[in-house]
This record gives sequence, C-alpha cells and structure tokens, in this order.
Amino acid sequence: MLLCIPAFCFRSGIKCCIMITESHNFRTLRQILTQHCTPSEECIRDFENAAVLCSVAKGEAVVRQGEVCDYFVFNRVGLLRVCNVTDGVEDTLLFGTSGDVFTSLHSYYNGEPSIFSLIAVVDSEVWTVSYYRMKMLSDKYPELVVWMRNLLIEQLYGFEKRYVFFNNKTAEDRFLNFLRINYGSLRRAPIKYISRIVPLKYIAQYLKITPSTLSRLRKKLVSGGDE
Repeated sequence: MLLCIPAFCFRSGIKCCIMITESHNFRTLRQILTQHCTPSEECIRDFENAAVLCSVAKGEAVVRQGEVCDYFVFNRVGLLRVCNVTDGVEDTLLFGTSGDVFTSLHSYYNGEPSIFSLIAVVDSEVWTVSYYRMKMLSDKYPELVVWMRNLLIEQLYGFEKRYVFFNNKTAEDRFLNFLRINYGSLRRAPIKYISRIVPLKYIAQYLKITPSTLSRLRKKLVSGGDE
C-alpha cells in the first residue's frame, strides 16, 4: 500500500495536489508534524535532527519501483508524482506538493521492493527519515505513534472517497473537479498553464482517461468559456 498524505485535507478525498500556483511555498517539519499530533519541543527538535534534506532535480526519482523504500519522504517544496509501471504501461496515481508525506508501506515495514516510484515533476526539495531513525523516535516519543496512526486513517479515508468518485463520475466530471480543486476556477488560463508544468499525459493517467479524451475536454472547456 502506498502512503501519500496531503499537506492539507481534501474533503472529497480526490485532491490531485497540483497546486502549481503555490509551487514556491514550502512547509517545515514542524508544520507537518503538528498537523496530525501535538509533539513536544524536544520531539520536534530530535525529528528535525534526524531528517536529511535532499535536492531532487526534475525527472529524478526519490523512490524507485523495484527498490526497497526504507524511509519516509517529506516534501519541503516542489511537485512530486507517484507512478507505477505494469507490463510496460505507466500509470500516475497521485501528485504531491509541499508538506505531503510519502512512503511505500509494504516496502517500509517488510523490506520488500516498492511497487511505486516517486518522481520529481519540477525541481524539488525533500527530507527523508530512515526506518531506523523513525523507530527510535517513535519508541521515545509516543506522540509520533499517534502521528502515524492519524496519517494512515486520513489516507484510508481518502482512498475510499477517491475510489467511489472515480467509479461514479464521468470523465468530464473528473476533469472539471480536478480544475476546481486545484484552481477554484474553470478559466481557460490555468488549463494552458498547467501543461507547462505537468505533461498532460500524466494528468490523463491520473484522471483515468485517454490523452485524446483530455484534449477533447480541454477544447470543449476553452471554446465554451466556462467559469
């Protein structure tokens, strides 16, 4: 199972996390931790000391499918894409922006190869905290156990909502919701802008539609001038 916890709650459970206009914002580890628990100052300090800050170039993998992911990834700034390749076919499952938390749970806990990759869509910065350090910290600070439990609950709820939505809405509904969630508007400008940041094929993969269907929906929206 993949763990990808959005930095801010998506009530519908289908947040795409492509907040391009906020790509220069960044979250601190303190902000990420205090969102799901009430850690002590000592806990926050030790957690910050355990985290390793890494720069990730566009197209570079933070987690590679087929390799063991024995660490948590905390996105400080940038845009990341969770994807999987099966029988030569790539699928984009999620996007993550500043403050989002990632790991491949079965790989993290069982030492098995990850079935997902986590790739930078733009130049990004992430913190990583290894399994060993996370275990030491959670043994010392019970609030971190609460933090991980709350992350899992939120993620499971999100997957449930996303499953229902994607199986009960049309392709057009999914696309319009994608725009509303990420931009709050259906103006034509954002539609043209996002393709400069995120290749449209990845958005099509995420929305479970073909690139040609996405192209048709974009043209329809632009020509209609919907708000």
